[in-house]
Amino acid sequence: MLLADERVETRETIAFHLAMAGFPVVQAASLGAVVDELHRARPDVVVLSDELGGAPVEDLLATITDEPDSDGVPVITLSEDPTSVRLVECLSHGARDHVRRQAGAEELIARIDSVVRIADELEQLRRRNSELEFLAAVDPLTGMANRRGVEEELDRLVAGATRHHVPLSAVLARVDDLAGTTDRCEAVLREVGYLVASARRTDDFAGAWDRGTFAVLLPMTQAAGARAFAERLRTVVVAAPVRYEDGSVPVTVSCAYAQVGADADVVLPALETAVSLVQAAGGDAVTPA
Repeated sequence: MLLADERVETRETIAFHLAMAGFPVVQAASLGAVVDELHRARPDVVVLSDELGGAPVEDLLATITDEPDSDGVPVITLSEDPTSVRLVECLSHGARDHVRRQAGAEELIARIDSVVRIADELEQLRRRNSELEFLAAVDPLTGMANRRGVEEELDRLVAGATRHHVPLSAVLARVDDLAGTTDRCEAVLREVGYLVASARRTDDFAGAWDRGTFAVLLPMTQAAGARAFAERLRTVVVAAPVRYEDGSVPVTVSCAYAQVGADADVVLPALETAVSLVQAAGGDAVTPA
């Protein structure tokens, strides 16, 4: 807890009550000291006099908010002004709550406790949303990026390739035969996904495009390099039959490759069409899109 007030007696009194309620307190008598303590103590809440140093409350709140180590720390303003006008002013400029000096210690502690609890709940919600956002871009079977993740990465790579005038290519590899039980098919897909991820270079991006189809994005790679990668991937898969139950399952893939232009939306659909044509001709081959 960071308590910022120029009045020593006020600070000491409030700090005593906060400490008795179980809130560790650091104190500051100026805006400069507040900034220093934000970096040093990383407080969970700031209780701030709304007239600290005679600065407008909007400047006080903006200074705290703009500090890189503030990390969204909630601020409760403390005021001599009991009017609703002052309350609205402080809240409108970013204070999470507002307390009159005339209020008792119990009210201040209750408000601090409420702000801390809400801040914790918001942080938990933010983390949960981040987890959900991550999961929304992951293929649950292989643990690779899913179609959404591939599309997002493709957009990012296209922007970089266009900006720096460097080539970018893509390869689509589809398992030729997924016959059998669900367990057998999933074993095949997991193993092929592992082989695709292992075959890529450090800067390449691999993901599960749809069931049985994998996409690999190849930065700094022209069409010839994409063809070489696709052929190598096809060979690796053929050479590594999937172990399943007491036997092994031979697997082949059909691959298509293309260099990506500025219009990324047409690339993967074109690769899908090319892969389908390869499979219609017997599969286990590589073709340009």
